[in-house]
Amino acid sequence: MPRRILIVDDDPHALRLVSYAFEAEGYQVAVASSGAEALARLASERPDLVVLDVMMPDMSGLEVCQRIRANPATARLPILMLSARGLVADRVTGLRSGADDYLAKPADTSELLARAEALLARAAYPSARAGRVLAFLGAKGGVGTTTVAVNVAALLAAEGYSVAFVELRPGYGSARALLKLDPETDLGELLVKVPQEITLRDIESRLVRHASGVRLLAAPRVAASWNAIGPELADALVPPLAGTYNYVVLDLNPSWSALNRGAVNHAHFTAVVSEPEPISLQCARATLDSLRAWGIMGDLTGLVVVNRGTMAVPVTMPQIRSALSAEVVGALPPAGDACSQAAREGVPLALLQPEHLASVALRELTRVLTGTGRPLR
Repeated sequence: MPRRILIVDDDPHALRLVSYAFEAEGYQVAVASSGAEALARLASERPDLVVLDVMMPDMSGLEVCQRIRANPATARLPILMLSARGLVADRVTGLRSGADDYLAKPADTSELLARAEALLARAAYPSARAGRVLAFLGAKGGVGTTTVAVNVAALLAAEGYSVAFVELRPGYGSARALLKLDPETDLGELLVKVPQEITLRDIESRLVRHASGVRLLAAPRVAASWNAIGPELADALVPPLAGTYNYVVLDLNPSWSALNRGAVNHAHFTAVVSEPEPISLQCARATLDSLRAWGIMGDLTGLVVVNRGTMAVPVTMPQIRSALSAEVVGALPPAGDACSQAAREGVPLALLQPEHLASVALRELTRVLTGTGRPLR
């Protein structure tokens, strides 16, 4: 049976040319001239591959891509972005938004077809398809990074996604305590291996399942030789998990280590977690500057503001956004007592008390991170 291609482009001329190229090779072609039309046609057309323009007036191809990835029914659909924007930064942004491949216009027809065929062939092997990687990096210690990451992971699992949660931290880590898990194995056992020799089987044998559906790779239980560990560990852990799970959530130690640099290079989005007070915001600014120096900027990163106290927030979200030159993708109100209860019961707050204001904010943050919501203004 011929493969079906959905081509999305607001330029009628480009739509005809690309459609003809695929039809000439025996593909069945469906077309859409806008992002909204593309999303509406996904269910009826059930394409095997989407060829997606980036610059469209109603909804950018980046947003369309994120929405496709946010829907469990289409999360693993191959996407080839085709755009007039051909700079390295544009390609990186497209790939981080969830595209499998990115080709600049004007594209050679033979290369376009070859890349499409490669994506279709790769899609036949689910383990080779990459899930979405979300990294959470605290501006400093004690700002609630793990709590935010655990709740986002639990909300994703509640939506039906498969989720792996990795504590890439040198210390004991608090995720196991928040989830009331006591794994017999953890990341520490993998640190004795040469990173290049770590297999998916090695990793999965150290994952422990929480009742929410989240699978946790806990930080080391005992002291480990951590300082010498570089980005090779992230290279060994993240791609195999991303090839197996819809989402990989990384809980990172607040530092600018080589390991963190390797981890965020694999992330589709890095959330910097901060409190809305001067010292924490200074740390957040420095962390964001470090990420920018690593090439992690623009749509690849944003700020999550956690108000852990009961006093009034001294600065507004627009002021924070302006001062730090970063999108505020989430803002959580005080929830000290509720978080303490959630930890005692081993159930993430967003699941234990879904109507709590903090839970509502966590759901909105999750929608932003999966491309179905918008950053705060």
